[in-house]
Amino acid sequence: MAHTRAKIFDINEKDSHNSITSKVYDVFMLVVIVLSIIPLMFTVELPWFKAVDKITTVIFIVDYVFRWITADLKLNKKGWSFALYPLTPMA
Repeated sequence: MAHTRAKIFDINEKDSHNSITSKVYDVFMLVVIVLSIIPLMFTVELPWFKAVDKITTVIFIVDYVFRWITADLKLNKKGWSFALYPLTPMA
């Protein structure tokens, strides 16, 4: 489990080895961010806007959970990291 969390951390956070997986993840998240903004630019609500909203929300939740379960690797405060992470500015 620790190895899996470390791998998730390397992908989610800035990877020191500049792996292709980390770069693909960053580009994917950038695309998701842009997609999530598109429905906000229109006053009419098209059917696919709801689908985009639901899908991007799920992706953001999964990303947040991944960052939360690897908080101790970033904050280095052992068990307290999981309680402190939601209070950090970038959370």
